[in-house]
Amino acid sequence: MAAAAAASENELNILPYVYEVMKSIEKDTNDVVQTMNELKAQFQKARECIDHLPGTQHSQEEQLRLKSILQQQLMIKTKLLVTYKSGHHFEIEPKKNGDINGGGSFI
Repeated sequence: MAAAAAASENELNILPYVYEVMKSIEKDTNDVVQTMNELKAQFQKARECIDHLPGTQHSQEEQLRLKSILQQQLMIKTKLLVTYKSGHHFEIEPKKNGDINGGGSFI
């Protein structure tokens, strides 16, 4: 998870390294190899971060299936919350004269 934390802190900014490589090539200096190695190291850090992301062990089809299941669960739970917040938990019928248990029915 340390790799994921590094990504969240924006330590995997690759563009400055690309710029340094281009600058080294333009100047035709001997620093090109060193700057290329630094860029490769940044790419390796990025790969490690990607490997530690949750869900990367699943195929795309499996991820889509899980997403669909989670969306259905979210819709059901949202409807339940709306129902509970509105206070209409039970539908109660009016009491009839001859009814012993009050005539209520649960939904």
